[in-house]
Amino acid sequence: MSRSDENVVDVASRCPLCAGPAGHAFSSTDRNRGIPAGRFDYQRCANCGSYFLCPVPEDLARHYPADYHTHPDRVELDRYVSAEEPKLDLLRRAVGSGRLLEIGPGTGLFSRAAVLAGFEVTVIEMDKSCCEYIDSVVGARAIHSDRPELALNALGSFHAVAMWQVIEHLPDPWAVFEAAVAHLEPGGAIIVGTPNPDSMQFRLLGRYWAHLDAPRHLFLIPASALQRKATELGLRHVLTTTSDPAGRHWNLFGWEYALRRHPARNPSTWLTRALALLLTTAVRPFETRGLAGATYTSVFVKR
Repeated sequence: MSRSDENVVDVASRCPLCAGPAGHAFSSTDRNRGIPAGRFDYQRCANCGSYFLCPVPEDLARHYPADYHTHPDRVELDRYVSAEEPKLDLLRRAVGSGRLLEIGPGTGLFSRAAVLAGFEVTVIEMDKSCCEYIDSVVGARAIHSDRPELALNALGSFHAVAMWQVIEHLPDPWAVFEAAVAHLEPGGAIIVGTPNPDSMQFRLLGRYWAHLDAPRHLFLIPASALQRKATELGLRHVLTTTSDPAGRHWNLFGWEYALRRHPARNPSTWLTRALALLLTTAVRPFETRGLAGATYTSVFVKR
């Protein structure tokens, strides 16, 4: 996003993550789902570079409608499991197998892949219907809670923790991250995937970026800020990438949404999908350079 779109000189608040000075960065609407609720204001921290929604709407729950998650039958679910293999490979390189906790699994596709790969999987999920589905179809143990940091108090330790596209939804990301690390066995791994505010897409698209997903995404946390927090908690940084298969998928997703003027009202067509593929291919040399991709995946190991 062009820095001309930002104004962090006049301090409006303090960053919830590092207490650094923050000011208004931009305003946006619910472009992805079109739920009418006016505009949402995002602040940017001058210290850690994170963006955060301020204020958070009191009626945020209504921006997660009943159709936010789908619940396919097991046969259909297993048809898509292979797409999760690259994520599992990243985890296996660090820990092999063992007890796995996934926070915010949604429908539970990754959890299903982990179950089939031999992990003993527990999940913490805020959506009750997803928990019932995960218990009955996915084959993992589901804990229903919208406060993962508190739910963890009743659980033991884990060899691995996964947080795929969830930390940006949390009202207190660091509280959840700290609790997850506290329940991680020595030598265990934690893997986090989240939108990348240092991405090419965000710099070009700004408030129209699909991965902003206002107001559901409360935070956009730079990889550097996550790494600093992990180091403070005694974790060793293993890797951060935006070019893994999941990252490349989200690159395509971001460009496709950019080509849809009103994504909430206009579904994708063969033309928008074809154009998005061409655009993604054209910018790939730039988007895969450094950490310019739309999302990043970071892996840490507990010392």
